[in-house]
Amino acid sequence: MKPPVFLFIAAMLLCSGCGLFTDSRGPESRAGHRMHAADSLEAEGLFQAAATQYAYVADRFPESSYYPAAVRRAALMYSIAPYSQANDSAAYRWYLRYLALPLSKPERENVRVSVELLHRILLLHAQIGQLYASADSLTVLARRQSAALGTGSRRMQDLEIQLQNAQAELKKIKEIDIRLSKSMNR
Repeated sequence: MKPPVFLFIAAMLLCSGCGLFTDSRGPESRAGHRMHAADSLEAEGLFQAAATQYAYVADRFPESSYYPAAVRRAALMYSIAPYSQANDSAAYRWYLRYLALPLSKPERENVRVSVELLHRILLLHAQIGQLYASADSLTVLARRQSAALGTGSRRMQDLEIQLQNAQAELKKIKEIDIRLSKSMNR
């Protein structure tokens, strides 16, 4: 009985320190590979995925030569990714991180403008959130008041009906009283 060939191959790979399961490339090479993948995603218009890849390079390989480009591209991708407050916040954080790097004066000024604009956008997001919360509170209050007005209106209608009934009974009583008075006077 012969042992299957795959067992022999697996044993050989384990004994030789299997390169299939470890990454023998250095950090610079791995960072370059990730940057290339991020560039491809960006070219396809998948900005959120590209931003994630650039952020991965910046977080995992801060000593690589790709670090400044990864930080800059992450900030840019988050700022152009589909509109959301989370993306604006991430772009803001990445631009602040990019400002900490040595930059040329014109580039630093451009990044400062981006940071300031994103800061204003984040403040507007917060104000919009507060306005929505206020609108929701006012809607709830309006519903309560509407319900109270509806209840008050029904109560008023009930009282008007009772008043009409009381007036009708009073009129009958007056008629009876007038008839009694006439009959007693005769």
